[in-house]
Formats: sequence, C-alpha cells, structure tokens
Amino acid sequence: MNNVNVVAAPVAGSAAASVRTAPSIVLVVLAVVLIGLPAVVPSYQTFQITGVLSYAVAALGLNLITGYVGQVSLGHNAFFALGSYASVLSHTLLGVNTPVSVLVAAVICFVAGVLAGYPAKRLRGLYLALITLILAVSVVPLVKQFKDYTGGAAGLAVDKPAPPAWFTLGQDAWIYYIVLGFTVVAFVLVRNFVGGSTGRALAGVREGELAASSMGVDVNRLKVIVFGVGSMLAGVGGALAVFTIGFIGPDSFTLMLSISFLATIVVGGLGTIWGALVAGLFLQFVPSYASHLGQALSGAVYGGILIACMFLMPRGIVGSLITMVGAVREARKHPPASGLRSKNNRTAETKL
Repeated sequence: MNNVNVVAAPVAGSAAASVRTAPSIVLVVLAVVLIGLPAVVPSYQTFQITGVLSYAVAALGLNLITGYVGQVSLGHNAFFALGSYASVLSHTLLGVNTPVSVLVAAVICFVAGVLAGYPAKRLRGLYLALITLILAVSVVPLVKQFKDYTGGAAGLAVDKPAPPAWFTLGQDAWIYYIVLGFTVVAFVLVRNFVGGSTGRALAGVREGELAASSMGVDVNRLKVIVFGVGSMLAGVGGALAVFTIGFIGPDSFTLMLSISFLATIVVGGLGTIWGALVAGLFLQFVPSYASHLGQALSGAVYGGILIACMFLMPRGIVGSLITMVGAVREARKHPPASGLRSKNNRTAETKL
C-alpha cells in the first residue's frame, strides 16, 4: 500500500518544468510573428504596428519612472516632443541618417531628463506632478515660438527613410524594421536595468525612500538616473514616431498626450516591462476606433474603456496575467493530494 507515495513527485516536476518553459516559447513565437509581420499584412496595418512600437518605447520610459520608482510625471510629452524635433533637425540640418538621428535624440533627451530630474529629486507625488506639469504645458508655446526651426503651428513635413534597392517589401516595412530594432534594444536594456540588485533598489525606493536609504541605496542619484533614462526612452519613441508618420506639429504634443501615457501604463500594468507594449496598443488603436462612433463620443468611449480595464484589473492587464500565471505555477508545483488521501483513508479503514 505504501508504494502510492512515490507517484506524485515526477508529475509535479514535469508540470513545473513545462510552466517554466512557457515564457521562452511565447518569446520565440512573438519574435517570429514580429519578423514576418510585414510580409503577411497590408501596408497600412504595418504602419499601425510601427506606431504601436513607437508608443511602446515612450511608454516604457514612463513606466520606468512611475511604475518602478513611484514618481508621477506629467511632462512625458515634453521629452516625446524634444526627441521628435531633435531627430528631425539633426536629420535636416546635419544630414545624418535616421538611426543616427534617433541616437542624437536619445542623448539630448537623456541630458535634458537628468537636468530636469536633478531639482525634482527630492519631490514626490503631487509636488513632482506639479513641477512636471510646467514642462507639459510649455511644449506647444515653445514650439510655436521658434517657428523658423519647428515650422510653428503649421508643422513640418518629414522625409521618411527610403528603403535600399535590395529591400522589396516597401517603405512602410523598412521603417517597421528600423523601429522594431530600436524597440527590441530598448526593452532588453530596460529589462537588464531593472533586473537584479538595481531592480530591488528601485522597488525599495518606490516602497519607502527612508528604508532604502538606510540599506545603503543612494536614493537621489538613482531617481535622477531613472528620470534621465525614462526621458531618453520618451525621446527615442518620439523620434521613431515622427519618422513613421512623416509629419511633426505642436498639436501632437499637448498635455493630453502625457495623461494618455500615464493612463495607459496603468492599464498595461505598472512596474511591468510588457505593460508598455499594451500601452502602445491602447494609444494606437483605442482612440481611432472610438472616434468611429462619433467625434463627440470618442473621448467618453476612450475614458470608459480605460476605467473598465482599471476596475476589472486593478493590477493592469499584464500585472493580472502575471498573478494568474503565478497562481497556476504554484498549483502545478503543489498539486492537491486528495486522491492520495482518499486511498490512504481506505487503507486505514481496511486495517481497522
């Protein structure tokens, strides 16, 4: 009768191993889909997915600032605009190619983010939000003021990157692959940045700055670096977006853009890498589909969808999925032993 005790362990181990390999399989499938996407979907859908990736990079930067450190920033549109104009002007005035102009925008936005984050390093919550709000509302007037370089209210037409002669899938597909390359690099860099001891330090700062400081974490320095990296990602996202669209104007960088970024990273999942991708999907598709119901109702529908997602999934879409996967993983590691108990009970009854 005691032989039944050795049966459950291999089953649980194999189930746990299958759960551990699931993320790797998902990543491989996602990579294959993203690489082959322009070959199987129309050009307009490729253009839309390129916009998703551009927004996702910028949302990743805000998620790093807000989700991982707990700093509420309303000035993300300012760095999104700065990256857009820096890339366009470097491409136009200096004659550099598209990838180099995106790197120029990244450097400029990182420096600007560090400079903006340094005086705000001791601020939290509402006070930091008010300081960054100044950046948010200053974008449009500044762009219109320097109209000789920015085109003013009329904006500027931007030359899209032309594909090489050997590339046969078209211009939209070529831009897609450029944006995809920068997106992969951004996600990998942020994944490495928040992993290990740095991630634990970020979590400590978010939960309690005093406790993190007592553990030896340089809180002010870490907050400035994170604000700079988040601003850099916003600039890279803005640069990628402007080369995707082929036009840049001040009306694209209003305060509403910052609020949309903040709302969508909450929906995607604060403190999660993949939540930024969900935010990019929301920013690209939800407003456009909501506008099909009428211009007057588009804002209400968009807001209703965001509220419903936050109400039904308080941890965000990705956060809720992570919680569910964790619960399944624990269930696989510790399967119920009801069948074993019932058999042991029957054995005990027989002995009695």
